[in-house]
Amino acid sequence: MDRLPHYSAKRVRRDRKMVYEIEGRCYPGVTTVLSATKPQEAREALQRWRQWVGAEESQRISGQASSAGTRLHKQIAAYLNDEPVTIPADLTGYWDSMQPLLAQVEAVLLVEGAVWHSAGFIGFPDALVVIDGQLHLCDWKTALRPKKPEWLGDYFLQIAAYRAAATEVYAEFGLEVEKGLIAIALADQPAQRFEVSLADMEGHWGEFERRLGEFERRRGRGGMG
Repeated sequence: MDRLPHYSAKRVRRDRKMVYEIEGRCYPGVTTVLSATKPQEAREALQRWRQWVGAEESQRISGQASSAGTRLHKQIAAYLNDEPVTIPADLTGYWDSMQPLLAQVEAVLLVEGAVWHSAGFIGFPDALVVIDGQLHLCDWKTALRPKKPEWLGDYFLQIAAYRAAATEVYAEFGLEVEKGLIAIALADQPAQRFEVSLADMEGHWGEFERRLGEFERRRGRGGMG
């Protein structure tokens, strides 16, 4: 399989909202939509965790995880693009966690390209790669401890939204994503892998559409077009 065209979007402010501009239109990001419509129970669970560990410690943990995730993404992207990879000491565990999975990649079609959808959103999937002969849409995560599947609801919706947008953007190429893959790097053990079937992605897409509708009702569509 050949590489797909890579598209970039510009982050801009419209009507006091941060959106992405591409081909003359502005769209909210998938993660913005999901964050703004996070279910109340998820918000309460996060608040309980912050209270349990304390405000200062929760901020430190979140900042550490965010920094590690951003820097790991950069190195994985370099690896998939056949560019030099530099792993600092504090990322070695995370890199080693992901290496067995990355070694299984048979072909790379896209790395961190913008995909957008006529329903009114944009996303940036981490990679479209072939593993075991099947086209996987991948999302890389980092975590301080293993995650349970029931904690990953929004990750699954994110994958589904990316798949829908990629299918639309690359329709002329006949793109068919066969599986979603959420890989969570851990500092001291192999990465967790959560595969998402085509049927599950289609089911999650329906839930994402519902959340997108809720997002639009809350904020209105002014400044998005």
